[in-house]
Amino acid sequence: MLVSSDFHIPLFSSVYPGNHNDPTMFAGVVDELVARYKLFAKECDDITLVFDGGNPSTENMKIVSKSDYNFITSLTLTSHKDLLEIPLTGFKTFSDPRLQGTSAHRAKKVVWGAERAIVVTRSEKLLAGQLAGINASLKKKRAELRNLAGKLRRSQMPGAKGKGYTQESLKKRLDVITTGQYISEILKIEITKARGRLEFRYWTDVPAFKKLEQTRLGKRILCSNNVLWTTEEIIFGSRAQSCIENAFRDMKDPHWISATPAFHWTDQKLRVHFFYCVISLTLTSLLLRKAANANQKISMQELYGQLTDVVEVVNLYPSSAKGGKCRAEYVLSERSPLQEKLCKLFNVYNLSRAQAS
Repeated sequence: MLVSSDFHIPLFSSVYPGNHNDPTMFAGVVDELVARYKLFAKECDDITLVFDGGNPSTENMKIVSKSDYNFITSLTLTSHKDLLEIPLTGFKTFSDPRLQGTSAHRAKKVVWGAERAIVVTRSEKLLAGQLAGINASLKKKRAELRNLAGKLRRSQMPGAKGKGYTQESLKKRLDVITTGQYISEILKIEITKARGRLEFRYWTDVPAFKKLEQTRLGKRILCSNNVLWTTEEIIFGSRAQSCIENAFRDMKDPHWISATPAFHWTDQKLRVHFFYCVISLTLTSLLLRKAANANQKISMQELYGQLTDVVEVVNLYPSSAKGGKCRAEYVLSERSPLQEKLCKLFNVYNLSRAQAS
């Protein structure tokens, strides 16, 4: 799905089978996005596509680069180790309060056959979250290793039942425990054999942990074809990706748009289901934008919750003439101050009068 950066208004959507990977499907829509540029450009001077780093491939980016779109995406950290080795002393901080806790290094590099603007960012918030995740994972792994050490000792005691461990089977088990992002780099294992008994020891490689913290953790590598943008503009542009994340979050709300669960099994019905879910998201986004333009910031859940509680009441009055029809009067139920503002903003009164006529 392609959405606008203001209130995630859908501009394009495509439903595809879940067993197809993102780069393959992205390639299928790039041509259509390029073709739609002329339509979008009627209302915009510049258009920037912001997309996840898992989508681009060399062929995809060749098509995007030939179009009139600007783009911002992210690069895989492990594929650009030269950028990760840049010392933190070469990173600059920002005076903008929205970039508090973020530092960045600006560079140029040939990517996908052309020179691109590169911004390596380091976020203290992202760093803290990753460190917390690594420490939690290490705690869990150490508990598993202690448990395995106990099993290993008991399996080698006289009279122990079972097959026990060989050096190969023990190594395989230890390899399974120490897998995981970053864990295999910092949690080290050594198997020893003394007097015919297997043992192992484990420890955290502190220098490796420190290097990981200095070179990779907390970092993102942003890439753009607009070399004239400032570093701040590229960073803020990349953050617009949260718009699509918010769009999918709202679509998955179980009470309102309810894209999931779909309760359909055929491709045709699934496409229809998601088609009207996208229409629902479009109308919702337009309502939210209209409310925001009237200085009424409100979430989708609160918006629909407030409007749902506004009830239309029909009062029937008997006719004074014998055999005449009853007169119907349509009125709205008692409303809170917020509901009153929303009813005026969305013209609910006129809709009610139209129903009465």
